[in-house]
Amino acid sequence: MQLQFPPKHPLVIARTQAALPNGAFIRALPFVVDEAQRFRVDAMVMCADIVAAAYAQLIELALRSKWEEKQNEELRSGYLDIAMFQHAWSIVDQIYSLRQLLGSLRFTGDDVDVFLSTTRNAYVLRNRIDHLDQRIPNIAASKGNSRSLFGSLSYIVLGAAVGEPEVEVFAVAQHADPVRPGEQIASVRIPAEFRMPIGNFVLTVAGDELDIDSAILALGPVMLRTNEGFEKSIRAQAAEKAAEHGIDQSSQLAHYGARLKFMLAGKMDKPTVQHWPDQGKAEPVTR
Repeated sequence: MQLQFPPKHPLVIARTQAALPNGAFIRALPFVVDEAQRFRVDAMVMCADIVAAAYAQLIELALRSKWEEKQNEELRSGYLDIAMFQHAWSIVDQIYSLRQLLGSLRFTGDDVDVFLSTTRNAYVLRNRIDHLDQRIPNIAASKGNSRSLFGSLSYIVLGAAVGEPEVEVFAVAQHADPVRPGEQIASVRIPAEFRMPIGNFVLTVAGDELDIDSAILALGPVMLRTNEGFEKSIRAQAAEKAAEHGIDQSSQLAHYGARLKFMLAGKMDKPTVQHWPDQGKAEPVTR
């Protein structure tokens, strides 16, 4: 089944806004930008790319997991569910970094305020997992019924999207930790708006939750405005300096490029023995 995602779905926003297009200005900032500032912006772009890729993986893994369960529960790959937690916690970590970077760059605006407000719990969750060993005594001593270590992940999926058209929607929740008697193993929040065909991802840990969909939707406008603002400002500065010094403006906008990838073709042979002139022992060498 070919799934159709509406234009305002978090997956579309992740792919077109949170992860900026390849030609976006801040993907390859000019040399004239202050090094510390350039590294911070580079970090923002990379963190947002990771968030976007992780969200896309959440969707793919959720659909594959449900499909495998439908085919044969006994042959279902448990790693798919664990991989979903891996990507959810990666999103937490990168959002935490984005919040710090926005503060260092002193970016402000309504869109930044919305993002910081929407992702406030990312700070709590990230500190919880980074200091897990220190927090375990307090978690163990807690009298609550939600003493989870890594929490639960919930989402909504259209029945037809997973090969069960007789079911309108599934509300899915999965828990990574061992189950203890009397403890809450998962939580599901029925959203006011279903983001179909699959969405509404929420990570919940001991009462603290991160609405992953809302975080993506809030991040998109921040990345777009960051790109537009930097391009406008830096091009204006480059034009001014070029006119002042009588040089070509293009020299002020030169950059390293972005997203380098290369593959070296090689051939695997059996190791041969070569004697180095200044050593008395033979060393294996692969040609």
